[in-house]
Amino acid sequence: MANANAKKKAKHGEGCLVKRGKTYYARWMVEGKVFTRSTGESVEREAKKKLAEFVAPFAAKTDKERLENLAVKIEGRKAEIREYEDSKPALALADGFEAYRKSRARPDTGAATLNMYESQYNRLVRWAEQNVPNAREMRNFTRSTADAFATYLAGELSPNSFNKYITLFKRMWDVLADEGRITENPWAKIRHIALAPHTRRELTVEELARVCGLVTGEMRLLFAVGIYTGLRLGDCATLEWGSIDLARNRIMIIPRKTARHSHGKPVKIPLHPTLTAMLAEVPPSERTGYLLPETADVYQRNSSLISSRIQAVFEKAGIRTQTTADGERAKVDVGFHSLRHTFVSLSANAGTPLAVVQAIVGHSTPTMTLHYFHESDTALQSAVAALPSISADGITTAETPSLPAHLLAALDGLSKEELVALQGEIAKRL
Repeated sequence: MANANAKKKAKHGEGCLVKRGKTYYARWMVEGKVFTRSTGESVEREAKKKLAEFVAPFAAKTDKERLENLAVKIEGRKAEIREYEDSKPALALADGFEAYRKSRARPDTGAATLNMYESQYNRLVRWAEQNVPNAREMRNFTRSTADAFATYLAGELSPNSFNKYITLFKRMWDVLADEGRITENPWAKIRHIALAPHTRRELTVEELARVCGLVTGEMRLLFAVGIYTGLRLGDCATLEWGSIDLARNRIMIIPRKTARHSHGKPVKIPLHPTLTAMLAEVPPSERTGYLLPETADVYQRNSSLISSRIQAVFEKAGIRTQTTADGERAKVDVGFHSLRHTFVSLSANAGTPLAVVQAIVGHSTPTMTLHYFHESDTALQSAVAALPSISADGITTAETPSLPAHLLAALDGLSKEELVALQGEIAKRL
């Protein structure tokens, strides 16, 4: 009977209240469709006020009146938001990153990554000070201001770098909104720029030999670790002696990039003889902490400084690091990550099975992971040992058994058909 009465009243646009437990629910009808919404009230008098508020926009007789009522309601909500924001202590734009850094809701990242984020955010703060001085507080940073800064960034950065900035700002505002520091995210609808595929190329062994002839000190060892392990820059720069086992001739490390995605699964990298010899040069008493203390310190404070030093080495070696097409920004062709590409390329060219290479460099698709568990220590060791030794004096490859000169001369005198027949005969005898 209660439902019947509800529908009867709803036809007249009045709506009604229905009590469920201790809470009153509003129910009304618009053009034959019944709407139900909780009033959140347990006192009937207060619930009736909410009911009247809910049905007011629909009680108008014309579409124009309904739209006007809705517009008034929306403006009222906006005023409530502004009043709520004004009642809170203002968060200055300049203090935004520190608030984000201290937030327990932000993603867990390393110190080096946070420092890079802070540098990106400070670029936004400097731009705002010069172009929108009235946006001194985060709550005054509007969608139009975000659009203006995004337009500025698009003209200054590569699409990939642009996307990283926008991703950071979206995440920061979301985290601070969750904590009630701000109420709206002006970056929410700013879209990323589509990326054109472009990867760093591998280096030739001749290029690597030129580089090895230029580097000294920690930079020499940094490049050696990159060449002979295939590790990323962050892992090489912050490699610790605790991850290096000279007795077992290997490195065991959990890559920084995949640590959160692979549940802390380590990769095992056999030491190449050249790298082992370089590590052995370090006195046993100094084999604690970071392998490259100064490099690790600089990288964790500002990773771009280490990247700049690396690029300077490549350029000094006569290696072109960027390409520029008409009307496009320069694209990085060669960087430290090129050493990772080179490691994979040299290993594959030496005949190492791709699954073994994937196990060493720590790639983690399901297929790669399946292969990883089947690779023996011998296979991994052979993969690294197959790499050539690269130094300023040139390139030395592993010695391979050769046939006596008189047998080579005899083989040179055979035709293609005779060589195929000989190969078949040898196969039968093996």
